[in-house]
Amino acid sequence: MLLLASPGQAADRLLVSFGLLERSIPITDLERFADTGELTPQLRIYSQQLQLSEEQLQQIRQVLASRANLSPVAVAQFLYTEQGVLLLEQIGRVVQTPVRQANVQALRGALILAAADPDAGLSLLNVLEIYPAEAMRIDLGGGLTIAQEVNRAILQSEAAFEQVRALAAQAAEANPVEFGALLQLVQDERQYGVERISVVVPGVPNLVQLYLPQAQPGRRGVPAQGFPLVVISHGLGGTSDSYTYLAEYLATGGIAVATIEHAGSNDQQLYALLAGRSDAVIQDEEFLRRPREVSLTLNTLSYLNSSDSPLKGQLNLDQIGVVGQSFGGYTALALAGATFDLEGLAANCPPSTISFNPSLLLQCQGARLGDPGTDLGDPRVKSIFIMNPIGSVLFGETGYGRIAVPVMIVGGTADTIAPAFPEQIMPFGWLTTPEQYLLLIDQGTHFSTIGDVALSDQPLPIPPQIIGPRPELVWTYMQVLGLAYFKVTLAGDQRFQPALQAAFAAGLGNEVYPLSLITTLTPESPASEPPVPLAPPSP
Repeated sequence: MLLLASPGQAADRLLVSFGLLERSIPITDLERFADTGELTPQLRIYSQQLQLSEEQLQQIRQVLASRANLSPVAVAQFLYTEQGVLLLEQIGRVVQTPVRQANVQALRGALILAAADPDAGLSLLNVLEIYPAEAMRIDLGGGLTIAQEVNRAILQSEAAFEQVRALAAQAAEANPVEFGALLQLVQDERQYGVERISVVVPGVPNLVQLYLPQAQPGRRGVPAQGFPLVVISHGLGGTSDSYTYLAEYLATGGIAVATIEHAGSNDQQLYALLAGRSDAVIQDEEFLRRPREVSLTLNTLSYLNSSDSPLKGQLNLDQIGVVGQSFGGYTALALAGATFDLEGLAANCPPSTISFNPSLLLQCQGARLGDPGTDLGDPRVKSIFIMNPIGSVLFGETGYGRIAVPVMIVGGTADTIAPAFPEQIMPFGWLTTPEQYLLLIDQGTHFSTIGDVALSDQPLPIPPQIIGPRPELVWTYMQVLGLAYFKVTLAGDQRFQPALQAAFAAGLGNEVYPLSLITTLTPESPASEPPVPLAPPSP
């Protein structure tokens, strides 16, 4: 499966075509540029024709030489999945054979063989060198079209980020808070010990971990109606321990937490993919199983809470919330009442070009499921807190508009998996529920909130630069704001409402990860001012 290219046959030149014009660049010229930064006379002419600045040239040099430390087995397994084939087809619209044909097999073979090269590894330059044809053709026109789309998406994102920052700053100035007193209020609420209990849930393959608050001598006891309950749903490749830091914190604050490990999309599923035991990142049915596993967990905990068990009377099942990250964010949205947008899926899937939003590769998989209607929703869920959620195409504006419970959406400006503008900011504008919050973490990545992503036993190790600096700071944000949010939206304790205001979030953030918190995408005052545009108009 790994050896798709004929030994000895590899590209020695790069054909760059733009309409009827074509230029041939020796691969050796690119090698010299990547190694030394020196432009051959031919490359210098091309760079002048394209009006490339010195900064742009250095960026190209870095892209040519940057190496991804991925095993050839991991690369091969992914490129044979549905998402991998779709990605290759999209790249094939720009990267072609000398006779202007896309060759998925040739491109796949070059990527796998480059990853298997112990010296050069998986880099763009090595892929160019290994490509199994006498030349690789780059359709510059198609590439520029993609570049323009990406640039437009970046401009839209930056405009949206600035809008959120401006609105948050305006709200913080208009409604100042006593930050120190509020932070102390949250800290003082943590009066409980924590008991971790493994729970068998029929229909859920892995044990559910319950973090139950334990009354301490001289402190608060068990509330008369029991503790509010929050269920945490991890993202793709996660485990029930991915959010231990958050579960334990909430439990010390008097909120019981159940963490689920979704067997069809946990770390073991990724291991199975990489080992060849699975031919898919996830199976289609995982979109249906995930919300149902949460509902099954609620069924079991409800039974234990009302029967003669150690949990009897410990839980308040009229106060249930869900936390979800990424694919877990999808899970929480579905449980809260979001429904599939079949028209949007049909119009956007599969993506027609290389997308600025990689999460679409996963969302589009849901198009084959048909319409589950409202079957995935669970009326027992009264509030959701979602980090880097996906669902812009899967649910669309109509689906998000069906949510009636409080929602806190967390996005990061450096998220390249589920970019904040299309996946968090725009969907926030679609919400119609009266209680809604959007928290934007400057420089936050897709992995900043995950507690175990940096551990060495991950299926696909995430480089520190992709995770971002000091993720433990973001964990603190999630702990403090998560506890305040559920105290308000589940327990109804209005003392914590000021902690859900822009001024408190601004005080909680720091120079590494500044925070912006808003409750609307339009200015609060004066009413006569026109609304701030969500994104710049299309060129």
